[in-house]
Amino acid sequence: MNSAVDFIGIGAQKSGTSWAYACLYEHPDICAPVKEIHFFSRSRFSEGRDWYEHHFRNCTEGKLSGEFSTSYLYSEAAAERIHSFYPHAKLIAILRNPIDRAFSQYRNAIKAGEISESVSFETYMRDEPSVLAQGLYEVQLERFYSHFDPSNILVLIYEDIRRDPIAFMRKIYVFLGVQTDFVSSMVHDEINVARTPKHVFVDRMMHHVSESLRRIGFDRVVHLIRKSGLPDFVRSFNTKKPQHMHHSITYGREAIRAHFKDDVQRLSTRLGRDLHTEWNI
Repeated sequence: MNSAVDFIGIGAQKSGTSWAYACLYEHPDICAPVKEIHFFSRSRFSEGRDWYEHHFRNCTEGKLSGEFSTSYLYSEAAAERIHSFYPHAKLIAILRNPIDRAFSQYRNAIKAGEISESVSFETYMRDEPSVLAQGLYEVQLERFYSHFDPSNILVLIYEDIRRDPIAFMRKIYVFLGVQTDFVSSMVHDEINVARTPKHVFVDRMMHHVSESLRRIGFDRVVHLIRKSGLPDFVRSFNTKKPQHMHHSITYGREAIRAHFKDDVQRLSTRLGRDLHTEWNI
């Protein structure tokens, strides 16, 4: 059994982390039995290190162990907490155009039944401060750079997945120091498919069952079921047709572009990449 955790995906939310996790799960050199533990960002931290590491109890020696929790990047406490336990852990952040990410969060809130689909995106932004705040990536990353060596932080851009998903995953494999020519069977799966469920409880039940199975050590069963396409089949029947959706799929980008402009410019400088132009912000 491994007691140490070698890598942690820190976010951002709605930026392809579930897809990346599924690809990593299949890698022969990696053990990632549970996604979204949210240990370092929420009250579960009080459960202690033993509770956290119990999730990796079935990881064998010789494999890198890790997890993805999208709340870590946004959390003000996670960077310091992770460093206090695993100062040499490798951290993976996947960032998405913050305007698109914000709208995806809104769509996800509808899908999860947190808000009615009659609630507009503008109203949701007004009532839920995290919608815009989670897109200020440079502010959030600075907390991690202040604790970790920059060589232990990999920052990737979500839009690159659609351009070349195999190359995207290879960057992670190189960063982790595992076999780089491995190609996951999930690598060409769709990511962040926009949908609105007919019955929210069906989606909630599927999520609850999968997470419960992972926590009791049946992560392999969950992965095989996902790979079979059965969850996608169920979701396809539980998805409203576009003409039956009440909320708009269009929104005013100009109104929120200015909110992210300075942060994107600083992020571009850090990464040496013109995200200001790529994201049109």
